[in-house]
Order: sequence, then structure tokens, then C-alpha cells
Amino acid sequence: MFRKKNPAPVVQTKRCQTCGVVSTDVETMPDPFTTALYPEDYDHGDMTLCPPCAVDRYEES
Repeated sequence: MFRKKNPAPVVQTKRCQTCGVVSTDVETMPDPFTTALYPEDYDHGDMTLCPPCAVDRYEES
């Protein structure tokens, strides 16, 4: 009996909502700006950002 091999994992790309780059490095994360300003809050909005835009957003705070 032949077994099917597991398919290769699907690489997910996302678009950065700040600069528009499409990459596998782009992640959905809590807003770095509001997280830095109000760390005690738990209801920060999610943003889809690439690493450089996430750093820039954090440094704005």
C-alpha cells in the first residue's frame, strides 16, 4: 500500500498595513504604540506590521 507524503507547509505571506510590503516576516501583533504607552491595558488593537514598521511604531510612543 502506498502512503501519501505530507504536503509541504504552506508559507503564509501578509501585507504590512503601514508600508504595504508583502512578506513572510509580516506579523499580526498588538499595536506597539498603545502597548508601550498603556502596558496595563489588555485590549490593544491588532496591527499587521513588518519588523521595521513595528519598531518605528514603538519608537513613536
